[in-house]
Amino acid sequence: MSKNSFYPDRQYIVVLDDKTPSSVSGSGPSYSVNYGFVDMSAAKQGMYALVHNREAGAGTGSTILSTYAYLITGINDGISPATFTLTYVGDTAGDGDDSPADLYSGGGSSGSPQKAPHDIVMYLGPAFEMFVE
Repeated sequence: MSKNSFYPDRQYIVVLDDKTPSSVSGSGPSYSVNYGFVDMSAAKQGMYALVHNREAGAGTGSTILSTYAYLITGINDGISPATFTLTYVGDTAGDGDDSPADLYSGGGSSGSPQKAPHDIVMYLGPAFEMFVE
């Protein structure tokens, strides 16, 4: 999957939506992400986290500057809450790797922005596409 072809060209199913990380650590391209005490059991290794980045403080309905994709490369559910390893795959604006902690929902203010929520998705392969018109 090449950069910038992951999002616009592939069909996917949203497995979990609007999951905001409570903590993020690490430096690119892999990050440790914790979503707090919410049910994330439907998320599986090999799925993706899609994150819509908006300008800080511009409003949650503002223009999406870029959509970032992170591959779920690991899940440590032996601890509570579970920690996910997310690996940067690409973004629609071609801005390059950025921490999920630095992507904003548009909510809050420019001095105190809200983190963007994540949609956990499963991409559908080419075999499925022949059934979709």
